[in-house]
Amino acid sequence: MTLRLPFGLLAILALPVSYSVAAGVPVELSGNTAADNTLQHDVLQNITYYGAAFQCPAPSKVRASMLNASMIPSDADYRAPSLRASYEEWDATFCGKTYRFFVKFWPDPQGGSFLTVTYPYPAGAPSAVSQ
Repeated sequence: MTLRLPFGLLAILALPVSYSVAAGVPVELSGNTAADNTLQHDVLQNITYYGAAFQCPAPSKVRASMLNASMIPSDADYRAPSLRASYEEWDATFCGKTYRFFVKFWPDPQGGSFLTVTYPYPAGAPSAVSQ
């Protein structure tokens, strides 16, 4: 049994991260994000709510990409009210079509985080593709 445990752990670490969202559909999350597991789940839940607009219950996969906060203009209406904010681009595939979401989150001084998921992607916002 001792020999199986390390092998089992290695197999789990090699698998892509998968979440179940409100629609009960597993979603594969890849890429880079500063969000912890709880915040990742919350972002995915928010993105899933857009499924009705896309005539698809939930995304099958999502790719997260971090954005450099210095690329966000100080006068941008999509800028977070915190210098400790993280900005990310999350590309979600709903029924074969990919949609881009602008995600920002920052710590709540009382604990937890504030979170905003924006679609459509704000005009003028930096893109991870152009970095």
